[in-house]
Amino acid sequence: MQEIKKAHRSLVMQYHPDRNPDLGHTSARFIEIQEAYQVLSDAKRRAKYDDDRWLNGMGRKTSQPQTITPDWLLDVSKKLNKSLAEMDTHRISHGALAEYILLILADAHIEVLQQYNAPLKTEAIATQLIQASRWLEPQYLPPIIGKLQLLAGDDGLKNMVADYYTARQRDATRDRLFPYIILLITLVLCVVMYFYGSK
Repeated sequence: MQEIKKAHRSLVMQYHPDRNPDLGHTSARFIEIQEAYQVLSDAKRRAKYDDDRWLNGMGRKTSQPQTITPDWLLDVSKKLNKSLAEMDTHRISHGALAEYILLILADAHIEVLQQYNAPLKTEAIATQLIQASRWLEPQYLPPIIGKLQLLAGDDGLKNMVADYYTARQRDATRDRLFPYIILLITLVLCVVMYFYGSK
């Protein structure tokens, strides 16, 4: 932390707009330095930044041309879950995670899996990606479910994907209704207490 403070102090002295009034780019650079310091000096924000960078970096690696095989896709899916297990998943970027899962489920990758005709590997990949998507908020799921349905060749896998999505929708509905149910129970208890108190 001392190194971060020292580097921040040095850069502030170098790029402060008051010290360089003639250079227009210094104020923009100064703002960038301040924003970077705010992220680096806060442990939670730094951890979220690291997680987002990991997802974005893995996305670039996954999109680079290379030999795509079912084994490679399964390995990438397992690495994603392993990394998610080590992250604070309550602070991850849902958009970045959804994009990464969709990148694994790219049309070209689905075609490769269909060409190899490896149903066990396909089911293992789908299982890994369903596990990874459980951290996502419900609004990010529809495109992923659509791709998983494309990936699913047999009825068993299609049913597994459909059951997962139905369960997530049910949970989302329950979570939305939960505050209203608590409010209703509270009101009923208040009415009961009022009537018993007035006797």
